[in-house]
Amino acid sequence: MAALSSYSHYQPSLSAEIIANNEDLLTEILVCLPVKSLLSFKSVSKNWLSIITSPNFSFRLNRLPKPISGLLMSRNNSQEYKFINLGSNPSPAPFKSLTFENIPSRIHVKQSCNGLLLCSSLQENARRPDYFVYNPATNKYTMLPPIANDNGALYRDVVLAFDPSKSPHYKVVCVKDCFNSESSIQIEIFSSQTRTWRVCNSSFNYPNSPFFMEGVFWNNAIYWCKSWSPSIYFDLDKEEVREIPMPPNVSELGEKWSWYLGASRGHLHLIEIYSPFNTIFNIYEMEKREDFCRWVVKYQVDLSQIVTSYPEMIKNLQTDLDYYLFSTLCVVREENDDDSYLVVHLPGKIIRYNFKDKSFKKIHDFASSDSEHQGGSENGNEQVTDLDFVGTSAFQYQESLASV
Repeated sequence: MAALSSYSHYQPSLSAEIIANNEDLLTEILVCLPVKSLLSFKSVSKNWLSIITSPNFSFRLNRLPKPISGLLMSRNNSQEYKFINLGSNPSPAPFKSLTFENIPSRIHVKQSCNGLLLCSSLQENARRPDYFVYNPATNKYTMLPPIANDNGALYRDVVLAFDPSKSPHYKVVCVKDCFNSESSIQIEIFSSQTRTWRVCNSSFNYPNSPFFMEGVFWNNAIYWCKSWSPSIYFDLDKEEVREIPMPPNVSELGEKWSWYLGASRGHLHLIEIYSPFNTIFNIYEMEKREDFCRWVVKYQVDLSQIVTSYPEMIKNLQTDLDYYLFSTLCVVREENDDDSYLVVHLPGKIIRYNFKDKSFKKIHDFASSDSEHQGGSENGNEQVTDLDFVGTSAFQYQESLASV
């Protein structure tokens, strides 16, 4: 018995030694771990640090689709961010507000893209904001160089393009009006590989000036969609701008009340809601082939049961119609599509709505979270206004080891 006991105590250390001395086996184990653990394990030994920081390891790790851990919410251009946990294991907020070393002004998040954030900061008396690419998981950032070919242009949009499954490098695309140029709209591209900006050859004139704000990167292209102007995309491979056919108007009301455009797990989604009096709408998915692209209905959403459970989202207009306070924050695709869901913002709450069975649950309560940090409020609830649902931004947070 004594011999058997000593062997059982020896066996785990022998297994650990075998793994530690086999770099291929150790790599296979480490690549399955969450980024937060890998950041801690970099200090275990020089060998572990070498493996985790190697380009080959990062490439293998980034080829695996990363779940959306949560949403960073900024209300009406606030300088503080709320973190909405979406994962099964709640994690702490990556930050509440952003400050970078040697940057005196406050940092604002402009866009999220596969684990990286595009941020901006406007210095006092500066003509242009400074732009940064920031990895909140590693707390590393880089400041982009100024765009050389400025010439007093009006910047329409600046968008981050990053696909870690294809390349460890990212690009930043700047769309601007060039009043002193023969082409009314010009595109410049920054590459993290060269660390320089260059003018795209596809500078162009476009009839009925399209909408360039809040561009979304998907499938190596950047998409801009809006109801009152042509919807277009910029192909980064061909460096061409093309128009996107939009879904037909499904309502007698031509003007859209709200919309959402976002990417999740390799899918691009569009939501168009035609009036604040409707809780039933479609979620479209982009179907893209070499010769054409089109929007197809992927999900049909009915929020009427949520209204029944949370009547505070009803605003009575003293007419026969009720006005509903809600906004769609994010479409989240899961590995098993039956688990995919929509994140909805209601007065004081965040709701998770499952597409398959139409079930829903509250995942965040602003009043209770504020009470924990501020000692409560007079009425235990935040004052809710219409602007809370018009000016709210939600940025996807995914853990990443990507270098900036």
